[in-house]
Amino acid sequence: MNNFLIKIFFKESLIYRRKSSTYLGPVIFFLISISLYPIAISSDPNDLAILAPGVTWICILLSTLLSIQNIFNEDYEDGSLDLMFVSRIPMIFIVLIKIFINWVFTSAPLILLSFLMVFLLYLPSESLGTLLVSLLIGTPIISLFGALAGALSLGKSSVLGSAIVLPLSLPVLILGTSAIAAVSAGESPYFYIILLSALFIFLMPLISYACVGSIRLHYE
Repeated sequence: MNNFLIKIFFKESLIYRRKSSTYLGPVIFFLISISLYPIAISSDPNDLAILAPGVTWICILLSTLLSIQNIFNEDYEDGSLDLMFVSRIPMIFIVLIKIFINWVFTSAPLILLSFLMVFLLYLPSESLGTLLVSLLIGTPIISLFGALAGALSLGKSSVLGSAIVLPLSLPVLILGTSAIAAVSAGESPYFYIILLSALFIFLMPLISYACVGSIRLHYE
């Protein structure tokens, strides 16, 4: 079983490396969106500093939507998902690997680029650590929602996936921006970080099994 899972891990990594548009698309969209905000809203550093947490989270959420819903689509279309489903390996392990690889290639680069917020949107440097922590915890939750949307919309329009992910991600967006706002106000962000962590721990097994159940429905 371990050898099979390792093969799937490297196979998924290779697919993402070869298909650069999967991870370059969100990065380019994120950079363009962030760059346009100072032009469209205000060039005042104080105004941008206030908006920086929300703008960063919204741009990352919208950027990840570009590829996050395709976690299962290609495997479904070429028949690979059929073989994975009928194998003796528990499907939940395969689902978790696919979600993790998708997060590494789509969300992790955006987290690294969030350092730019200090320069582009005048995010206070003391808030940067909280921003990174909130993104490290919050973006995997968005990936889980994206996987669920992808499983529910197999063979259907990606619009359905976006309609599922956006409302579900609102609590993550609120908690993430609230944590950064707390630091800016001189308060502790730990309450919001703990809530984000608890949400991730609660949702990871729940959504993973929901993805397996949704995929199973397509074969019954």
